[in-house]
Amino acid sequence: MNYSLALVLASATVLTGQAQTVKTRPPAALLAMQGNAAAPAPAPASVPAPTYRLTGRVFDPDGEPLPGATLLLKGTSQVVSTDATGSFALDLPVRTLNTLVAGYAGCDDLVLNVAANQPQLSVHLSPSLDEGLGRALRVGDLAPDFYLPTTTGATFKLSEHRGHPVVLYFYPKDGSSGCTKEACSFRDQYEDFTALGAEVIGISSDSERSHRQFTAKYDLPFPLLSDKGGQLRSKYAVPRAVLGLLPGRVTYVLDGEGRVRYVFNSLNEATDHVANAKTILRDIQ
Repeated sequence: MNYSLALVLASATVLTGQAQTVKTRPPAALLAMQGNAAAPAPAPASVPAPTYRLTGRVFDPDGEPLPGATLLLKGTSQVVSTDATGSFALDLPVRTLNTLVAGYAGCDDLVLNVAANQPQLSVHLSPSLDEGLGRALRVGDLAPDFYLPTTTGATFKLSEHRGHPVVLYFYPKDGSSGCTKEACSFRDQYEDFTALGAEVIGISSDSERSHRQFTAKYDLPFPLLSDKGGQLRSKYAVPRAVLGLLPGRVTYVLDGEGRVRYVFNSLNEATDHVANAKTILRDIQ
């Protein structure tokens, strides 16, 4: 009897241990579910926004094809320049309306609203109403030589800086909101310009004293030139803006020979002057 009882008790103990072991092991289906829950859901594949290609040509006030004119898609950093035949192509998002700004120094900016699947454009620019302006510089022109005083008291002479690109940016006034944004943007990306072998030169009609104060306040690493009376502005055909009330904002990118490789005319898109100039410099290297 004692032997049988001991045998029964031992068997019960073994079965209890097995039952406990089974109870602590989740079913295979549950393990699979837990594995699936722990795995991150696959990211949905990104679908590129649909676009359509807009083509066209830009003409100067005389009706001639205009190379080097600029077309900017507002709200983006997308900008193109017309080729030697005045032609351009832009890939635009298919949406209700896109806004383009076409510009060239010596001409008024032209705002164009284009809808999806817009047919080919013929853009005719009008001359600026400024009097006394010279002929607008075009891509391929040799930039007129000049010499002007700098913030250090030295004289900057353009022809002495051949052999490397030069970015000449004309701006309205020291300390104004747009001009401060533009100058600080050139400052913050100045190392990118030096890496591309280019000099950056700012030009306005402000006095040398004003330039020194503006330079010191914002720690500008490039020279500002004082164009008193706006004679150089007229020589380079930099137009006025906002109904002729303000000096315009125009950037010229010159190559190592001193020839114009790019012109951008926009008062409001101040920081785009910086981004566009860098893009052109990379292309001409």
